[in-house]
Amino acid sequence: MANRQALEGEIKAADARLDRLAPLMDSYQADRLLDDGGKWSVRDCLAHVAASARISGAGQRALQRVRGEAPAPMPPQPGAPSIDERNLQQSTDRTDKSMQAIVDETKAAHAAAWEDVRAMSDADLDTKVPDAANGRPAPSVGGLILRSLESHEMRQLDRIEDALRARTRWL
Repeated sequence: MANRQALEGEIKAADARLDRLAPLMDSYQADRLLDDGGKWSVRDCLAHVAASARISGAGQRALQRVRGEAPAPMPPQPGAPSIDERNLQQSTDRTDKSMQAIVDETKAAHAAAWEDVRAMSDADLDTKVPDAANGRPAPSVGGLILRSLESHEMRQLDRIEDALRARTRWL
């Protein structure tokens, strides 16, 4: 099980990382990431992080499906927006926000996710749910929430940090 202390610790670490990177992200917000051929900027990537920062959502939806309270997710539909198109919208939605405001939005979503976790019982957090990726063992709800933070959000912040590190010696 991904226990509450682990979840809380990882959320706090993510918030501290955002605070540490915020001044540099502000200075280099228009600079392009290094790993995507220049499609996304530092700002675009942070907007993407903010849009998905309520990391409890995937676990809550999976728990609802296991309980029969929600239908199975729909497979991607033809003509659905690509990740780049979705990210463009996420970035456009935040055009009028400062980088600090986007960092604050992300941290507020983390706080809401932590409240969601606190509201779950231990049994809920320990409930095994089907994994979206075939071939992997079924994670617990808590493990799925933790993976949402570690595998998705931290990977996006790694991309930002790589771009910043290439441009400044302050990391």
